[in-house]
Amino acid sequence: MSILKDFISLVEGEGDSVDIRELFEDDEERHRWEKMVEVFEHIQIDRVSEGLKSVGIKYNLTRDEEVNILAYVKFLELMVIKMDMIKKQEEGDTNSGEGFHSFFPSPNETDDSRMYG
Repeated sequence: MSILKDFISLVEGEGDSVDIRELFEDDEERHRWEKMVEVFEHIQIDRVSEGLKSVGIKYNLTRDEEVNILAYVKFLELMVIKMDMIKKQEEGDTNSGEGFHSFFPSPNETDDSRMYG
């Protein structure tokens, strides 16, 4: 079974808490997970650039880790967009032109309209 399936089983299980440490095959895998958690903590949603600079100085990252970090940055952007859409929905703004779960640019928008691609 994959680690994600194992995690889901733990989350959906009977217990009140989830101990992710039991999912790791060894200490090296746990250390990689801890490293990425620390990296993500450095990247604050309102200071992405500063966080990335700090991470670049503090950590020796592989290209795969850097790609994962860029995916996380994109995730942060999508969450900001979603929160803005929710706020507009709650305020009754029906002129936004986008559905509640739409995260994609309208046909007349270019990829350049997004902050992080």
